[in-house]
Amino acid sequence: MWRKVDRVVILSLMLTSCFLPVSAEPAPPDPGQAIGRSLSIIRSATPEQPQVLKILFYGQSISTPKWTDQAIATLRAKYPDVAFDYRNLALGGWGAVLLEQAVARDVEEVYPDLIVFHAYGDHRAYERIIRTLRSKTAADIIIQTDHVVNPLEPVCDAGFHLQWSPPEGCVGHFWFKQRNWEEFMSGVWEPALAAKYDLALEPRRQRWNSYLQEHNLQIADLLADPPHPNAEGWTLMANLFTSWVEELGDRFQNNGWSTSGQVRSFNPPVPGEKTRYEFYGNRAELIAAGPLDGKVSLTIDGKDPRDLDGCWQTSRVTRLTNVPDWPALTKVDVRLSYREADIWTLRVRNLDSSQENFDFDVQSARTGEEGSGSGKDVFTSRSGNVTIQPGAWNLSYAKAISGKGLEEEQSFQWERRFVCADELPTALANGSVQQRHVLATGLPNTHHVIELTVPSDTPAISELRAYRPPLVD
Repeated sequence: MWRKVDRVVILSLMLTSCFLPVSAEPAPPDPGQAIGRSLSIIRSATPEQPQVLKILFYGQSISTPKWTDQAIATLRAKYPDVAFDYRNLALGGWGAVLLEQAVARDVEEVYPDLIVFHAYGDHRAYERIIRTLRSKTAADIIIQTDHVVNPLEPVCDAGFHLQWSPPEGCVGHFWFKQRNWEEFMSGVWEPALAAKYDLALEPRRQRWNSYLQEHNLQIADLLADPPHPNAEGWTLMANLFTSWVEELGDRFQNNGWSTSGQVRSFNPPVPGEKTRYEFYGNRAELIAAGPLDGKVSLTIDGKDPRDLDGCWQTSRVTRLTNVPDWPALTKVDVRLSYREADIWTLRVRNLDSSQENFDFDVQSARTGEEGSGSGKDVFTSRSGNVTIQPGAWNLSYAKAISGKGLEEEQSFQWERRFVCADELPTALANGSVQQRHVLATGLPNTHHVIELTVPSDTPAISELRAYRPPLVD
């Protein structure tokens, strides 16, 4: 009898649980707060005090310069006192899984104030990319929902339901999930990530759909080869982005930057005197009116910058000839403690028809011949400075995409360089320049002490700026 009662109780609990209200997912943050520092830079710019906003566009072919160039031109016209210093490192055809291999190197090289990101592909790899962006930089981040390629569907209330037939937007029986992957990413996954990682979510998808309806257009009217837009679609993509940024910028703000704890400004050093700074983070810069190379004497945690692993960075590998936007490898691992300027040349040979199988030789400008390897095997150079994983090669994928193969004996290069120095100066609207001089970068995201001295003939320094990523790996 008790067994029968237990079964009844258990069944009752199961049925009751099916009708319990499900707690709503946390809402994405107000985008004006999520990119508060970037908007503050824009708002504070005047003819007398122009500002610089360093932007990185990242993703795949939907992040092409076909629309980002238009967007930057519009923003420059709207905000003439802001120097929009921007890079586009998007890699067309690279889904989230491939981008995940490249993102750490790419974002550490640029270290922007603002990142604008869009990608298709595996949602778990997408989140790992966000974690990399959040742990490597203190940048504001915008993630963009997908534009419209197929008719929009309702967001599915995924999970178990006492219902055989799936409602609109869902597939399955009893256990429902979103039918359209783009709807899942744009309507469920990306809003959840925006809430989790304090990201600004650009509602491109909803605004694109509204534009179609308002102008009585079909989805195909804005597409070339789906999912890629045609010329009108690229222009719309740029306009949707800039109008959204302008709307956020026009809002009255009286509560400061949401990212104020991530980027701190310190008073400039007094020329001729040793100045000590303490900060938490992974990067520090001097902001000046001219070049500082050779004028800054400093230590970071008692070390010379040349003794810091993070001050040495590795470039992307040079491009393929059959897919010119792609580097030949997604990444090359250079030993972090290799603190020497160097250039490596890799020559491929014995390519088979699929270009999946081949041999290669590696030479270092500094250490000479570094050995030979096969595209199917892990390669470690004779010096131990370089490692190449077999999954990093893009040759066979590039041939499959382009229909063209590489020629024998093709060579590719990458470089190791010291980056704790002057970056390229940024021209300002008043005729002056802003010079960012990197004191240290790639540091552990912890407490650090900088002691520095600059001579009296140093160009005017406005501040020392320290960056603290919000996420610690």
